[in-house]
Amino acid sequence: MATTSDKGVLTRKLGASDYNPTRYVAEISQRCVGGEEILAQRKMIQDLSDDTNTLLKHNVYKNYSQFIETAKEISHLESDMYRLSSMITEQRRFLTGLLETSILGDTVPLTHTLDIELDVQQEEEMKPNNRQELGRRNLIDLMEKVEGGRDIIDVPSRFLLYDGDLIEMDTGEHSAIHRVHIYLTNDSIIIATWLREKRGPVRFKLSSQYSLNSFAMVNVRDLAGVTNAWKLLVSPEPRLFQCKDALSKKEWLAAYEEAKEWQRTGGLEPATRKPVKQNKKPEKQADNPFSEPEVEIEVDVKEEDPPELPEWLIELPDTLDVHIAQREFESAVEIIQEAEEDLERREECQLIKELKEINQARKDTLIQVLRGELNLTPDKSMQGGPRTARRAVNLLSGLHRQAEARDLFLTHRTTLLRHNVKSCRGEGNTHQYLTRIGNTFFQQIAETCREFDKCFLSPDSGPSSSSNSRSSSSSLLMWLEEELEWFVEKIDKQLFSNHAPLPGIAESVNRLREQAGKLLGFGLDVVFLLDNRLQGGIERVICEARDKAIEAVKLRWGEENWRPHHAGSRSGLEKCLVEMNQAGIASAKTYLNADGELDLTLNSVSFGLSYLTLTDHLLLLFTPGTRHLVNESLISVLHAQLRHLDQAVRADKVEGASKSFIMKNAGFLLDTVLTLVEHKYQSKTGSECPKLSKLHSNYAWLKEGKGPVTKYQDNNFV
Repeated sequence: MATTSDKGVLTRKLGASDYNPTRYVAEISQRCVGGEEILAQRKMIQDLSDDTNTLLKHNVYKNYSQFIETAKEISHLESDMYRLSSMITEQRRFLTGLLETSILGDTVPLTHTLDIELDVQQEEEMKPNNRQELGRRNLIDLMEKVEGGRDIIDVPSRFLLYDGDLIEMDTGEHSAIHRVHIYLTNDSIIIATWLREKRGPVRFKLSSQYSLNSFAMVNVRDLAGVTNAWKLLVSPEPRLFQCKDALSKKEWLAAYEEAKEWQRTGGLEPATRKPVKQNKKPEKQADNPFSEPEVEIEVDVKEEDPPELPEWLIELPDTLDVHIAQREFESAVEIIQEAEEDLERREECQLIKELKEINQARKDTLIQVLRGELNLTPDKSMQGGPRTARRAVNLLSGLHRQAEARDLFLTHRTTLLRHNVKSCRGEGNTHQYLTRIGNTFFQQIAETCREFDKCFLSPDSGPSSSSNSRSSSSSLLMWLEEELEWFVEKIDKQLFSNHAPLPGIAESVNRLREQAGKLLGFGLDVVFLLDNRLQGGIERVICEARDKAIEAVKLRWGEENWRPHHAGSRSGLEKCLVEMNQAGIASAKTYLNADGELDLTLNSVSFGLSYLTLTDHLLLLFTPGTRHLVNESLISVLHAQLRHLDQAVRADKVEGASKSFIMKNAGFLLDTVLTLVEHKYQSKTGSECPKLSKLHSNYAWLKEGKGPVTKYQDNNFV
């Protein structure tokens, strides 16, 4: 175990100025024999480390109070430095005032005490600069009281015009928010808030700064709870400030007008015209007593007089800024249109050119704002009514941006339509979901057509030529095709999935057609467009249903026993008769015999019911594009059933059945089932299917008990 003296030696070695860890480790490796000595050295170093940590903790606890006292002293020292800086500033201001004050009490320029040889003309030229220099000094002095105000005075040309304490009010509830101190300079307005804890001369904290081009200061009428107030129109929301009295409010508004005047004159104070002295000197004639004295001719140098403009046209930029900031877009559009007409009638000059440029700049700003009204983003509400879009569209049309307004309107409706469609919940079965999503989609389409007609096609939408109307109609049709394409792609998987049954698909497609048919009132045949988009999926479904029906015919004929159908029990027979009545076979009871059985085979009854159901579903999918496929499917399925009956008779496989029983089954298929199918086909399509009639005549021998007329080997025999 290490002794105290060993720890002392180790402490001196580790604390030596020339301590080298690598050399120390090499010495230990050479001196120590075996692992035990190395472990002992390691334990000694660890103990020394623990002792050092303990000693450091004690020192920290011992000196903690001294740390706190030192921090307080530093804080007091900082306050003293602030106070000293304030005193120096006051002294400098006092000395400057003494230098500018004469014995007689008159205030003279400081430059006069430095250089008394300046003439009157130089003093006159320096007067505008005195205003700027004084405002500059005041700004520097005041910014020393604002935390973060050092960046404000980094602009050399910035100087103070006016400042004061105000109360910021809530624009909605007109309640006081907090006290502020505002500084108005020649190029910006600076807003500072009061500090609760004063730090030396610092009294305020910089809150915000707006350049002179980005805001407008407007008067606010005295209302209940708000008096002597003016509004700062800035983006994104205006701010309301209340002055202490009416005089202060008047001074603020006057200072704002002065700031705009400084900006308009490019940093030079506006001055009146003054004569320019020109010395008309003849050729030098020294000591000529007869020469005429020099004559000073005052030439009134003046520029070309600008045209006289009405006051509203001169104040056009400020008026438009106010209307745009307060979202009074209709008034802004009216003023822009009136200004354009007035400026076009006037003779071209520099002032008129500048006003045109200003008017165009404000017009571009207004157009950009109106674009934002029609631009729906995820962070904006999607529940805005059509009036919002209609207002922006009408205003853009008033600014001669009809094409852009039309495109923005359709883009706006696309975003709204797809958002509403995607918001439909996938509850219930597939048919219920497709019905719900179809209602939403076609309602949005109808609303879009209605609003489009009001904005671009109705007489109230403004003067528009026939070419513009045709262009608008074609744009709406192209938009409708794109949205219908998107809608069909969205429902394709749910509608034509592999596990979807034919009845559900037929009912869903029929429901979608009914919803699309309601748009015929707008002059749009959306049913035709929908059928074209769905035709591929419908044809695939019809082919699959036809193949399944033919395969079912083959399976049933493999189990045919040529016996009357007794349905198992009395209730079973009644249920079978009800199903036949619901399928449209009103004469089902005529096929009952004396034993209470149907003089029809189970195969004939099952085929008749399934074939009539298949006919109903295929007719729901009937369109001019699928006519040929529906006809071929109806004929193929019935032909397969009749062909099996024909083959059974020809092969003499019905020896156990009477001839009259076979004739009844054939008559049921031809006279009852086929006749009912022909009636349904004609009611749905308004025309007849000639091939079904030929099928009836070609197999009539089966119900008449005569021999076969011909033998058909091909499915496409007709």
